[in-house]
Amino acid sequence: MNNTSGRYNNIIIFVLIALFIITWSIFLHYYPPKLIVSTLGINNTYLAIFLLSLIGGVSTFTSTTFYTVLITIALSEVNPVWLGLIASLGLTLGDLLFYYMGRKGKQCVPGKYEAKVIKLAAKLEQINDKLIILIIFLYSLTPLPSDILAIGLAFGGFPVKKLIPPLFVGNFVLIVLLVEFSRLGYGIL
Repeated sequence: MNNTSGRYNNIIIFVLIALFIITWSIFLHYYPPKLIVSTLGINNTYLAIFLLSLIGGVSTFTSTTFYTVLITIALSEVNPVWLGLIASLGLTLGDLLFYYMGRKGKQCVPGKYEAKVIKLAAKLEQINDKLIILIIFLYSLTPLPSDILAIGLAFGGFPVKKLIPPLFVGNFVLIVLLVEFSRLGYGIL
């Protein structure tokens, strides 16, 4: 009975997180980020980029919007280091949401897929943690959403404490490079 109750609670948490992500994606579809930023004002740009990075980096469809707004904001007089720190924090927290979903979702996996999850965990245990950390860092240097990576690492039992630093640093380096290359490119034009 207790195991069924725990599984039911995990399913509810998983569904609520998924609904939250879907709701934000629909909101961003109908209210473009430029409109949101102009409504908030330039003084609240950092808050806007945090919220957009928190939700915008979670999917292929919303990440395009996030990076477009990031580049637009980068061309203003915003501090690139602060922009990088705040956007990286949002991206990392969004990825941790998926990590948490993976942890809860792992317990909800139907029996026929349970063997695959166990096999994934066994493979991850065979790989040196330093190599996994390097892979996390290198992957986070791409504008691809890290949600699948976070879910896979959660399923595999990779510790969240080892996930956060390379993910955050990789996101920060990516954001600062995008901001600086955007400014450089715009300056050339």
